[in-house]
Order: sequence, then C-alpha cells, then structure tokens
Amino acid sequence: MQYLKRKYLVIVSVALLLGIGCKKVIQVNLKNVTPRIVITGEVNNQPGPYIVTISKTVNYTSDNAFPPVSGALVIIAGNGNTDTLTETSPGTYATHTITGRPGRLYSLYVSVEGKVYTSASTMPQPVQLDSIGYAASNRFNDKINAITYFQDPPDVSNYYQFNEYLNQTQFQNNRVGSVFDDRLSDGKYITYTLYNDSTDINKGDTLTIQMNCIDENVYNYLNTLSSITDQNSFQSPTPDNPTSNISNNALGYFSANTIEKQSVIIR
Repeated sequence: MQYLKRKYLVIVSVALLLGIGCKKVIQVNLKNVTPRIVITGEVNNQPGPYIVTISKTVNYTSDNAFPPVSGALVIIAGNGNTDTLTETSPGTYATHTITGRPGRLYSLYVSVEGKVYTSASTMPQPVQLDSIGYAASNRFNDKINAITYFQDPPDVSNYYQFNEYLNQTQFQNNRVGSVFDDRLSDGKYITYTLYNDSTDINKGDTLTIQMNCIDENVYNYLNTLSSITDQNSFQSPTPDNPTSNISNNALGYFSANTIEKQSVIIR
C-alpha cells in the first residue's frame, strides 16, 4: 500500500513539472499538495474476511509516513448480504459475513470526514492457472523470470493481474503486479512471462504466482498505473493519475476478483 501512495506523489509531482513543456520556467510549490483519500479494497472467491484500507496522501517533502484514516463507515454489499466492516487497526477495516462469488456484483460505500465514496465491481468467472515455471533471462543466468501457463476462455473478454511472491513475501519492486488482457489472444492457450526484477532468487527458493481475474475497470486502473510509474515512463506522454473506479476523486481501487495460485521450487 505504501508503494502505491509513493507512486501517486511521484506522478503528481512529475505531472506538475513536465505538463507545460520546456519553454518557460514554472515555479512549483511541492510543499502544499492537498491530501487525498486513498482507498484499496478487495472481495475475492476465497474465504473472508476481506479488507479495505483507508489512508491519505502527504506532501511531497513529508516523511514517508502515510497516515491511516480512522472512524470511517465502510459497507460492502453483494451476494444478498450487506456487511458493515469493523476497524481492526487504524485505517484497516474487515468484513464479517459477506462471501465472494464469481458473477456477482459487489458495491463499496465509505463515509469519512464528511464525504462519501462509492464503487462497484463484478467478480469474473475464474480461470485455472495450469502451472508455472521459470527461465533465466540472459546468458549469465543471473535473472529469473516466472512463466505462467493457462487456457484463456473463448469469446469472453478476460483481464488478469499477476502477483509474485518469493518465499511467501511479495516482490517489493512491483506491488501492483503485472496485468494482461486477452484482446489479441482470446481463446488461446497462453504462455505469459512476468518480467520483474528477480535478481534475488536463489536455488531452493519457493516462487509463488497469484493470478487474479479482475474486471475491466480494475484492469484499466492498474494498467495505467503500471504504465505511468514504469521507469521508462518519461518517454511517454505527460503522466497523470490513473482514473480510479472509486467516486469523489479518491485514489485507489475496489476489486471483486478470483484468485488462483501455483508455486515452484527453484532448482
């Protein structure tokens, strides 16, 4: 979560610095950026509780401490149930009774500090992650890339998010994961390689891939976020904050998604 917030600050700052071009000097006050609410929530097809986190951005020059937001009213509705979440720690809210089912629409309601934020997401049907593997990406064998294998369903638009874990710890350099859509490979058997920095993988380590089937709005958000925070993004058009699927100018996203996991031991 802190990774996402740090990215937002960088995005805003770069947009301010580059948005008008190089023809005149722009005086930018980075010390007085208005804090914005950041909401991240998920409902999935695994047993709950499901978690919603709420925090705020900070000024660009502030310490890397993003304050959690307490005292919010958080409700998730769907699958014939309405669940009022409990704040289990500052800024972290957990469900009690709601269950995630593919094909169902889930809605999020957050009321905090006099403002209301809403979102909705439909959980796609699950796609089986058949297996995973890995391969060295260069002749020195000093970088390992994970490879996923799965059958994409035909005649359906599918959107995927991949998260990598090394010995049960998520890769720190890519907290939003890699995203992929089947626009050019609908109905095909897919071999998808994850090009993340994996120089710390050693023999005997356990590499785990989590494949989430996500809806189109969540894919668009994560794909835009990934693109504008890539280290090569300065070669692209002027970056901007991605459009969240949460209302009222909030940052973050709410996702109803399925989960598939596979692990492999590095030999």
